[in-house]
Order: sequence, then structure tokens, then C-alpha cells
Amino acid sequence: MDDFKLDNVRQLQWLLLVGVCAAVFAYGIAMKTASLRAFVSARLAPVLAPHVSQSRQIVRAGMVLGAMILMIVGLTGPRWGTYYDDVQQRRLDLVICLDVSRSMLAEDAGMSRLDRAKDDIRRLMDQIGGGMVGLVAFAGRAELVCPLTDDYEYYRLALDDVGIHSVSVGGTNIGEAIRAAVKTFGDSSPRQRAIILMTDGEDHGELAVVEAKRAREAGIAVHAVGIGDDDKGALIPIDRNGQRTYLKYEDEQVWSKLNPVRLKEIVAAGGGEYQPSRQVTPRQRTLEWLYTERLAPKEERTNEDRKVARQYARSHWFSALALALLLMECVVSERRGGASRRNAKAEGARE
Repeated sequence: MDDFKLDNVRQLQWLLLVGVCAAVFAYGIAMKTASLRAFVSARLAPVLAPHVSQSRQIVRAGMVLGAMILMIVGLTGPRWGTYYDDVQQRRLDLVICLDVSRSMLAEDAGMSRLDRAKDDIRRLMDQIGGGMVGLVAFAGRAELVCPLTDDYEYYRLALDDVGIHSVSVGGTNIGEAIRAAVKTFGDSSPRQRAIILMTDGEDHGELAVVEAKRAREAGIAVHAVGIGDDDKGALIPIDRNGQRTYLKYEDEQVWSKLNPVRLKEIVAAGGGEYQPSRQVTPRQRTLEWLYTERLAPKEERTNEDRKVARQYARSHWFSALALALLLMECVVSERRGGASRRNAKAEGARE
């Protein structure tokens, strides 16, 4: 299928977990068999332990593993089958600045802040009907991940690869991100231009307001979508020697909160708008709403629609098959049927 694609290829890494589970199942079945044969010969086992069926154990384990594989494939967002959607074109170039600092690992957004931001951006890509998009990742400094492009598939692939590893310098410098985004536009774009910050607002720099003001003077509006909880906040999980623990400073666990006050200061200087990441309407989250309702006003749209090729989402197929396998696994018993037990007893009697 030439039109087959995955929205989030990185989810395939969970297949390693399937391999581990397969090894655990195999070891468990082997240990059960070995324990039985330590007391009973292989020929007498069906007579003395008729309820034990190794083949049924293997079938049940296979069903669980198959369901896991199907669920993982579903998480990747498989799509195939092309249809064409009429989308009104917009004269808007957009650079998204994605915060990849450690604080974005905090899990107070229904998932990690970084995963939430990336998911929101993926949803936005299904709404864009023209114009160029770019991507800047930032922490202590900013890195251009994807220059302005209208190749949205390439953009999605670049987004999938972004993580806290994308920037080697720690901290959060929003000013550097805005400066990098402005440079991405260049000096000659005649189109409407905007920057959107996807961040928790923990800014360790001092130039964010200054850079936002400069962007505004260059005709580029700076908007922000706040990711995280501004009330309680959350701890920042880290991996230490294969163990999950939490970031500490001077032996105290670090609590990270969304800082809306700082982000409002920045967008005020940048002539933009601040909104927290949330479900704004039944169909739209904040980033999509901000784009369609604020960044692409009707007077900036062209009068022509264009046909945009899209692929049908197929995740629900894999989820349904996984559920069916799990239900079948619950029905299948590890015990032999009555006929099997009678045959086993008859064979034992002949001995």
C-alpha cells in the first residue's frame, strides 16, 4: 500500500516489551511442565494431571501477546486508504517552538507535558490547509528541527523524533526560541506570520519579553499555549540506572508548575494570545482552536479551496481485534475437555 503511514512510529519501541513478556510466558510454561515431570512420567501425566494442557497454555499466551502487538500497532496511528478533503487555503506561515526541557517530562497533562504538546501539534497538522510550518525545539538553547515547509508528512516525521535529547543544553530559554523562530522566517516573507510557544513557561532566560517585542515589530505575532497544571504541578520523573525516580535539587524533590503569568507577559509583548492547553470544543483542543479562530482570520484566506489528500485512520480496527483476542483468552480454559481426559485415562489403563 503506497498510501500506508504511521502517525507515531516511535510507539513501535513497545514491541520490546512484547518480547520480554513472551520470554516470561515461555519460562512459566516450561517451569510448569518441568515441575510436573519431576514427579510424573510424560506418559502418565495425562492420567494423573488431566487438567494440565501445555498446548492450551501456549494458545492463551499467544492470544495475550497478539493483543499486545495489535494495541501497539494501534498506538502508532496507522492510516491507509486515501480520500480528498476540501480545505480552504490560508496565507499563513507558522513556526511552533516546542519546549523539550526536563520539566516537560512532568505528568500533569493527562500524560507527560511533552507528549501532550506533541499530540496537540499532530492534531493541528490535520487542520492546516495551506501555508508553511516550521519547528524549533528549545531548552537552554534553541535548535531548528524543521525549516519552513509545506511537506506536512516530513514535518510529522521530524516531530516524532523530537525529545529531551534534541537539545544538549539544559534549562529553558524562551527568548532563544523566539529569536530562532524569527530567523526561520527570513526577511522576505509577504505572508502573515506567527510563532506559537508550546511550553510550561518555566523560563530561565531574561530576554523572552525583549525578543517577543522584536518579533512583533517585524510583523510576527507571538502566541503561547501553556502545558501543565498551574496549581499543584507535578514531580519530574527521570531514569537513574534503569530505575524511575524524580528530579531533586539539594536533596529536595523538584515540583514543576505551569507559569501562566510569565507566558502572558511574553504574548503581551509579542502581540499574541495566551491559552492553556485544554479541550476547547468537543472536536478541538487549544492549539487547533487558536489556529483556526485566531491565526487564520477570514480576511486572510484565499477564495480558492484545494484538495488535500488524507488517509483514513485505522487504529480502531487494531483496538477491536485486540479486545476480541483478550475476550477469547478469557473463554479458553487451560483444562482439557472431557473427551481428552477419557482418552488419556484409556491410554493409561492399557499401560
